[in-house]
Amino acid sequence: MSDVIHRVVPEGSIDTHVHVFDPAWFAYAGDRDYTPAQADLDDVRAYGRTIGLDRFVFVQPSVYGTDNSALLAALKLHGAERSRGVAVVGPETSEGELEVLRAAGVRGLRLNVKSNPDGGKADVREPLQELVARARPYGLAVELFCSATSLAGAADLIAASPVPVILDHFGGVKVADDGTVNGLPQVIDLLSLPHVWVKLSAPYRVAGAGAASPAIPIIVRALVEARADRLVWASDWPHTGGGADRKRRGPSAVEPFRDIDDVAETSSFLAWLETSNLARQILVDNPARLFDFGPTEH
Repeated sequence: MSDVIHRVVPEGSIDTHVHVFDPAWFAYAGDRDYTPAQADLDDVRAYGRTIGLDRFVFVQPSVYGTDNSALLAALKLHGAERSRGVAVVGPETSEGELEVLRAAGVRGLRLNVKSNPDGGKADVREPLQELVARARPYGLAVELFCSATSLAGAADLIAASPVPVILDHFGGVKVADDGTVNGLPQVIDLLSLPHVWVKLSAPYRVAGAGAASPAIPIIVRALVEARADRLVWASDWPHTGGGADRKRRGPSAVEPFRDIDDVAETSSFLAWLETSNLARQILVDNPARLFDFGPTEH
């Protein structure tokens, strides 16, 4: 494993969405929707060296359900100065457990319906209300991974939220086969609210062609023009699959990760931002503020 660091991103950059999958130490939930391969903390660090970063936000994947043990281990081993977390909780999660999560570096609670192949039009209103109520006493954000349709159905609740709301993966914006962009106006409307953030992550979830789609840079620039101060970048490493392939495969077969060139993907994203000041804002300053990282030297 190479220890050489390749500087692609600005110094101090934070990848706000990576996952740890370590079934040898932390068993997956029995009722999961898919089975990923292993991608442990050493693998995360090796990925970081390929583009020149070592600060991460570890996001709880659906395959671990509400057991955040793997997330807590990653936070402890990688260290408080270099990592934060987004956890998943349920009705069974006690107040004491929430206190432990907060103390360990968790700064958000996640509502994830899109990992389920049938979750594209899920009604998120009730679980969103419940999650906001759990997050508020601990000063935690709420992170939503759902379709733009689901977001639109909960727009009033998002507007009224007393905690920050983070919209995963471009807020569920989708590029249709004919090039039509669906959901972008709704996401921009939500982004106009003072407490809403958007993760510019995983363009392959927006358009099947990923970074090759000509619509992606247009979407990025539209969001930048709307609120550059509330955008953060993420890789979505190690790039889990999804969609129809997941549904056909079934939950027990090992799902391969997508074949993504992280250097090329990240370089394309930086080119869309056009200026180094904007890149620093979205990759360094904004996520440090949102996820409560310490200051970095410019």
